Amino acid sequence: MENNNILIIALAVAAVIAVIIAYNVYKKIKRKNADKLSMKIAEDEKLHITLDNKADMSEVAKIILEGLGGSENVREVDHDGGRLKVQINEYGAVDEKKIRSAKVGGVLRPSKTAVHIIIGSEAESVENELKKHVTPVA
Repeated sequence: MENNNILIIALAVAAVIAVIIAYNVYKKIKRKNADKLSMKIAEDEKLHITLDNKADMSEVAKIILEGLGGSENVREVDHDGGRLKVQINEYGAVDEKKIRSAKVGGVLRPSKTAVHIIIGSEAESVENELKKHVTPVA
């Protein structure tokens, strides 16, 4: 009878040890996979919007207008917070690379007739400059 109790205790201890080992292996595998899935962005790869009050908004607007395909391709200009919203005529006339050269935060194209340009706090100033060069559609 005593041998049975000792055997049961030994099996219980072995089971506990097996569970601890399995749990540690599981955590190690999970950590290893998490390292593979995590995305680390180096500081020099982060996007920083450099457009500020010191920038010449007239020059920024001219570069953006050129990237939008010229004043004849722009139907409407508006801003919403830090985003410049532009309605365009021809999708293919837009040169996103040229727009980005104005050091804007980004260019989004939510539809075939819309271009959104992330500018930041100076979006309204750039909008006003763009409107000086765009002939309103009647």
